[in-house]
Amino acid sequence: MNTDIKQAMHVEAVKSFGTAETNENERRWNEEKIDRKNQDPTNHYDKTRMKLNFEIGPDGKIHPLGYQEKPLEVRLQERLSALDWKPFKPDSKIQPNCCAKFVFGGNHDRTLEMAFGDQTANMEKDADNSHLYRCKEIEHWAKDIYDWCANRYGQENIVGFQVHLDESSPHIHALIVPVGIRPKSGRECVMWSAKFGKDRFEYGRILKEMHTSLYEDVGSKYGLERGDSIDGRNVQHLHKRDYIRKLTKEAKQAEKAVKGLQTMIRKLESQIFKYQSQLEEIDKSLASGKMALREYESWKAEIQKQISEYQSKLEDKAGKLHVKEQELDRLTRDATNIRSVIQPFRNHKVDFTPPQITEKVPLFGTDKWVERQNQHIAKRFTEIVRKIESLYRNDAARQVEASQRNVLADYGEFYQLKRENQSLSDINQELESELNTLLEQLAVPSVRNLIFVVADALIGGQPVPISSGGGDSTSDLSWDGRSPDEEEEAYRRRCLLHALRVVKTVRNRYMRR
Repeated sequence: MNTDIKQAMHVEAVKSFGTAETNENERRWNEEKIDRKNQDPTNHYDKTRMKLNFEIGPDGKIHPLGYQEKPLEVRLQERLSALDWKPFKPDSKIQPNCCAKFVFGGNHDRTLEMAFGDQTANMEKDADNSHLYRCKEIEHWAKDIYDWCANRYGQENIVGFQVHLDESSPHIHALIVPVGIRPKSGRECVMWSAKFGKDRFEYGRILKEMHTSLYEDVGSKYGLERGDSIDGRNVQHLHKRDYIRKLTKEAKQAEKAVKGLQTMIRKLESQIFKYQSQLEEIDKSLASGKMALREYESWKAEIQKQISEYQSKLEDKAGKLHVKEQELDRLTRDATNIRSVIQPFRNHKVDFTPPQITEKVPLFGTDKWVERQNQHIAKRFTEIVRKIESLYRNDAARQVEASQRNVLADYGEFYQLKRENQSLSDINQELESELNTLLEQLAVPSVRNLIFVVADALIGGQPVPISSGGGDSTSDLSWDGRSPDEEEEAYRRRCLLHALRVVKTVRNRYMRR
């Protein structure tokens, strides 16, 4: 049994929330979907325990999981709309955070005890746990965490709160919208910085306080110790390649943010320059008598107001840019450092008894006696030196072995990335070819109309009867319909591409005839 009985809390910033995540959180799956999910060795969804899952609704009461008619992503969008949420344009290089995904858990044995008491739960795959019933303690724990979230973020901002008892360890998923107050208007709005800080340093401080608060308000009641904050964890438990990949991903995101902010700053500077030019123009108009003084003052006040607003935005973006540039620099350094072997030798403590002369000096034959004592001391000293040499020799061997493993891992990752790059290049060429074909087909009005008719039929789940001019009444291209976890936009794109292939195939048959 694990004696490290700690609470667990993970927070992740989210820019969007799709249907696939909703279906998983609320278990909107059929039997086939569950079996397909469990084919992944890392997944462990116990169908016999799914009836024990539950959620806490907006009323603060316990309900069966997925009882709400509206899916999770719809409820999220409704709350964002109520707060007048306006994300950036779809083609923008950066997007703001609109909500936070929480995962609450704890020590495996302790959470199982809260969920099932002294009942025996078989955690093997495909085990039959239909005899289990849900204990009240897990409900009390979940309700206390819900209250903790409601006190910090507002009950109306808890979009979803699902408790899963059908996986390896009981845990909670909470989807929360961070809300703050606009300084100028005093209105509520979606504001990540209001709840989680303006930068990673403030976020780290807030996260520490969150762990402490969660322990004091909830964890201590259920025998769970305070969890570790993000900077208190040792990231070296990650495989070197995984850690490098994580740092690289974060660095790319920071680089995108830097480029996006630089673009915004250039646009703001251009706008300020434009307004300053307008000021010069109306100054000339006033001097030449083309503009009256009253009109001039009105125009000048309006332009200066615009300049002031843009200047304020520029200062804000410049501050954010500075923070992101520092973050990018740190991530780049970390990624560089981790690629080297940083495993210093240990300082070994060697316990030994110093050699001592125990015999009394004889009256006669002192030369032989001294020789004998020197031999004894030399023997003990050599034994000690050999022991120290052995300790550090073994350390050196481990260092060499670690270096070799790292080199092999780097080469392995290199060739893996090389293969992935080749695969992506092939896919890119294929997509480029499909795009060119699509553009060619769309240029023909009759073909364009036919493609859209077929695509609309596929999207609506309707059969697609297409005459090919002969005995064939339909296209023989297979169509598997929409996957249960497929996003709406991805499905529509796939329908359009399939429609293109169908029309292209039919046209080719007609041309051959």
